[in-house]
Amino acid sequence: MKIGLLAFLLCVACAAVTSSQQVRIGSIEYFGTKQVAVEKVKSSLPVHEGDMLEFDKFPDLIPELRNAVKIAIGHEATDVATGCCDANGNWFIYIGLPGKNVQSFHPSPAPRGTIQFPSEIEKLYQQFLDLNMEAVKAHAIEDRTKGYALSTYPSLRTNQLAVREYATRNLLLIRKVLSESAAPEQRRVAAHFLGYTNYSRVQIELLVKASRDQDETVRNNAVRALGVLAESNPAIAQQIPARDFIFMLNSGNWSDRNKGCYLLSTLTIPRDPKVLQLIRKLASDSLVEMAHWRDYNHAHTSRVLLGRIAGIEEKKLQQLAHDDGDAIILAFKSAR
Repeated sequence: MKIGLLAFLLCVACAAVTSSQQVRIGSIEYFGTKQVAVEKVKSSLPVHEGDMLEFDKFPDLIPELRNAVKIAIGHEATDVATGCCDANGNWFIYIGLPGKNVQSFHPSPAPRGTIQFPSEIEKLYQQFLDLNMEAVKAHAIEDRTKGYALSTYPSLRTNQLAVREYATRNLLLIRKVLSESAAPEQRRVAAHFLGYTNYSRVQIELLVKASRDQDETVRNNAVRALGVLAESNPAIAQQIPARDFIFMLNSGNWSDRNKGCYLLSTLTIPRDPKVLQLIRKLASDSLVEMAHWRDYNHAHTSRVLLGRIAGIEEKKLQQLAHDDGDAIILAFKSAR
């Protein structure tokens, strides 16, 4: 979705915000915080929650934030992700820190092929990016029951149906681009479009493989597609190997954590004790810090994972995830 997830978030927002307009910073959150002096980072930042900032200043803000982190703790930020919007229409910033709960992973080797999509298909994907933020700001919802997402936002839905039509007619090309193209921009399109093909085991296998792509947006698109598939049918969800995505919870990249939590929150609905115990063993610190995030939409899935590990009944858990994240964290820490 971009030159990085940040560029995607900035790009799609352009449809709704002009460069001269000001936007409010609603929240600044952190991850990868274990054994890191977070307060030193907070006090060093050039912006703070509640500040108003001209939209065209955002590209300059990112290196400023990275530099502030390095000055404060002597190490680079692992990620700086900004985007829109929270429930009040404000922008958010997520800063990744190089704490002990951040773990690198070994991405798949980059393909070397030259295969690519026709230019009109690249434009169709770009149109999706442009429309997606409009849909978010309009509080549109998605129907995911078919195995692919369809928005209630009319223009985005039209785009998604066009993607669906192309995807079902050009399955082999989509697979080849995802597997063989050296250009990450092409693989991003392919991962998105593969989520709109008809369900198959090969589809799942390719999306799982793409979840370890070197490009964060390819990973983002692939895991989102898997999440939609998993939501659509429990039988399909059982075919997606939950263990393969636990690494994303400890990533230094915000979009990895966001999508990894999303997918695992669906895959753990059956509460397989082996999977839950493995998540607890490998990602407890990361889940707890994400469960403390104040934006419900971003904290919900990590709270759900903690609650399932703690054995909280599902109906009660969903209520607590919305109303009292601290109660879930306490139950998790108290559970054996």
